[in-house]
Amino acid sequence: LSTTGWTKGDLPNTFTHKPVPRQLVTGAHTVSDISCRSCGCVLGWKYVDAAEDAQKYKVGKFILETKRVVKGAEWDDGLEEEEDNTSRVQTRDEDIQFDSQDEDECEDLFSGIWSPQLARRRRKNKTFSRND
Repeated sequence: LSTTGWTKGDLPNTFTHKPVPRQLVTGAHTVSDISCRSCGCVLGWKYVDAAEDAQKYKVGKFILETKRVVKGAEWDDGLEEEEDNTSRVQTRDEDIQFDSQDEDECEDLFSGIWSPQLARRRRKNKTFSRND
């Protein structure tokens, strides 16, 4: 452990649990759960090892549930005094979340090309191909 409270390869403000074997959609992996240092909530996992050589590229990478991750923390009661909803334009892509159960999306994420736009197009194409 360093003076910051985490070791090299960990995410800041998180705790990395002991590695455990887990059967995932993409095969057998050894993963460590990642939890918040403040509240203890499990945020996702880190790939420690993969049984299949084709999945080894994931080792050292993290999967985090985006709804549980925040950019910053505030120490007040969490109530906003005045929120200006007119300054924010919502797009359909804001509603698209990463699907860790979709192997194509996992591949895109690890390749560094995942985006809400790409996910929306792929999901739309999958829907059309199922109806054929």
